[in-house]
Amino acid sequence: MKRKLFLLFSVLFFWSSYLWLKEEVNPAWMEYQKEYYAQQLKQAEKELVAVADEKEKEKLQEEIAKFSNPKYEIKQVLLKGTATWAQQRNGDKVDRCTTCHIDERKLVASHNIVKEFPFDVYGCTVCHKGEGRALVKEVAHHGMFPHRRQMQKRMENSDAVFALWLEFTELSPEETDPNLTPVWGNFRHLGVTGEHAIFTGSKKCLHCHAGLTAPHVEQWKRTKFTSFERVKRAPDFVDGNEEYRKQCYKCHTTGYDAKTGQYSEAGVTCEACHGPGELYSYFMDVGKAQEGQKIARVNSPYNVCFECHISRHHEMRLEYYKERDTTGDWWFTEYSRLLTESEKIPPSEAWLRK
Repeated sequence: MKRKLFLLFSVLFFWSSYLWLKEEVNPAWMEYQKEYYAQQLKQAEKELVAVADEKEKEKLQEEIAKFSNPKYEIKQVLLKGTATWAQQRNGDKVDRCTTCHIDERKLVASHNIVKEFPFDVYGCTVCHKGEGRALVKEVAHHGMFPHRRQMQKRMENSDAVFALWLEFTELSPEETDPNLTPVWGNFRHLGVTGEHAIFTGSKKCLHCHAGLTAPHVEQWKRTKFTSFERVKRAPDFVDGNEEYRKQCYKCHTTGYDAKTGQYSEAGVTCEACHGPGELYSYFMDVGKAQEGQKIARVNSPYNVCFECHISRHHEMRLEYYKERDTTGDWWFTEYSRLLTESEKIPPSEAWLRK
């Protein structure tokens, strides 16, 4: 009986040792990389047969050489964690998702909406969740939201949004200027999927707030809402090319995207300062006013004002008017009062009286 038990335990021991050694020598993540490199090698060899250009051939031959002798390794992003980058140390958070999800072109194609997202700073798990340090699929994918639709289902309340903003804040690089230290409000433009929230437009806001905050709304509508109309009549804007005008769009429109040249709304409207209204309006639309109010109470950082309200932000205009007015004195003495003291406006700038 003892011999049988000894034999049984010996078999179990050697079998478990074999499985352990197999996993150590040839782990699952390495199998993913082997499969990926084999596919890439096959594709490159196929393209080499069809290509005629010598430069393309040379490039493909280099790829074939690389894929024929690949380097299998754990790929990871060291996140900020609890330590500080200012001390030149990383924290305890690591994101190793790209060890298995190794095809960068496929990742970019599947994340085309957030292709500008700084994965090298925030990793993948900040949006998708899961266990970023794990290399075993079942562990790594535990609690994960693999697809956009699943991430959106977290919008039951504002807590999921706050958790995302808080994690972005904690993972953000430290600034040498304490006034630029990231706070929750810096990430109000992001939804639960990590995508930029949508600008809903001032009409959506005014549907309720025209009555709730009437004095504030009326004052803003008379001034900032219409600021772009005055800008469009300015001689330098009319004469300027598109590159010149882009400098005006940034601060005199709402939701301006420098990459596309498009903006959500003309003038400085509600979302120019309060940020995109998608999340707030979503909760209000589905009857969760309290959750919407929680979103609204997360103030935008005060340094959002500095993006436009900084000194010498109109230097290009100064140059324009100096070329047309040899003295240029009126620029310095009257510019801040042009819109209210029309009698002091130079005759050449009569358009400002309109």
